[in-house]
Order: sequence, then C-alpha cells, then structure tokens
Amino acid sequence: MLQGSPNSVDKLIRSFGRIKSRKLSNPKKNLLDNFLPHHLLSKDLKGFQNQKKQENILEIGFGFGDFLFNLAKKNPQKNFFGFEPHINGVVNLLNLIKENNIKNIKISTSDIRQQIDIFPNNFFDEVYLLFPDPWPKNKHFKRRLITNKFLDEIISPKVKDSAKITIATDHDDYKTWILANILNCQNFVWTAQSKADWQNFPRDWIFTKYQKKALNEKRSAVLFELLKNTIKHD
Repeated sequence: MLQGSPNSVDKLIRSFGRIKSRKLSNPKKNLLDNFLPHHLLSKDLKGFQNQKKQENILEIGFGFGDFLFNLAKKNPQKNFFGFEPHINGVVNLLNLIKENNIKNIKISTSDIRQQIDIFPNNFFDEVYLLFPDPWPKNKHFKRRLITNKFLDEIISPKVKDSAKITIATDHDDYKTWILANILNCQNFVWTAQSKADWQNFPRDWIFTKYQKKALNEKRSAVLFELLKNTIKHD
C-alpha cells in the first residue's frame, strides 16, 4: 500500500526534483508566510462548500501554476486543487491568485500520495498530470510517478465514474513508459482512436511555461486522456 499510514508514507520514493531553486525575494517570502496559509489545503477541505455537488479538479505537480490558474479563472464555479512541492512555483501561483482575486484554488506543497486520503472517494471529476519529471536515467526510473499502480490504487478510488485523467509529456522515452503503464491499468481506459487524438492538443488548451519552452526547443508533446473504467474486474 502506498497510501494511508505514516509508515507507508516514510517509504515513498521521491518522485519530484528540487523543492527550491532561486532565492526568494522579501515580497515572495511574504507571500509564502502570510498569503499561502489562506489558500492551503486543509484536512476538512475548509473553504469550499458543497464540494460533492460541484466539479472538483485536481492538478498534480502544477509547476509555476499557469495552467491551474487559467483553468480556475475561466471556471469560477468549479473547485480546483493543486499539489506542488517546488516552492518557487507555489509562490508564482500565489502571486497570480492574489493579483486576480481567485477564490477557487486550494494548494498543497506535499507529495500527493501523502495527502490523497483527505479527499473522499468518488470526489474528482478531472485530474491533470502535465509534464511530470521524466527521470530519464535508468537508475531513476523508480522515481517516475506515473505507473499503472499509482493510477489504479491511488487515483482511481478518488475520482468519480467516467472521470477524465489527462497526462502530457514531451520526453520520448517517458511517452513509451506512460503508454505501457496506462495500457496495463485495470481502472482506466485510454480514449485515443487515432494518432491525432494524442498528438494534437485541444483548441482551448492552456500551454504551460514548460510546454512553451519544449515547443521552442522543437520537442513535440503528446496528450494521453483516460476515462475511469466502470466495468468491474474479477
């Protein structure tokens, strides 16, 4: 088991890289110290009313927060939850939230696997995992977050029937890895019917800072869209 008890959490293999990169300026430190507490995810999900009656969207590893922020701004009637251990990215999102008076985002700086159990089962309508660290060296493959075990055992119980999971990457080896793992999932099905379904992004897609960089460096990204499989397995 990966979720649940403190003992199991202690054994988690870290799936993310740096927690902090550039030194924070005083205004950014102020955001972290005084603004973040108002937007932190709490154990009782305080701050959002009637969560089960509204749509709940989760982004795991939101980077600098541009995707999550723009999605929340466009959809004020929905609840958004973002997980990101990288403090510089958290501060960037906090600044966007403050400048635009966004009310529908809750943030966690923890590993998603450490806090997933605070959410009730059948809670999320959509989950995004966009450009996670590919851990390209063979010795680091064990750090890759996206596995069929992670999707089936950690994510599946927390999403509603027919919930959509969106995964994106621009790393060629990770593309193959992700495809192999999603095809081995018991609780999700890959929706693609043709190459266009995973090579082309939607017209209203929000391009992240990282994805723009990848495009400038001629790295093509792909999109895997999965649906919760409601067929019961023996």
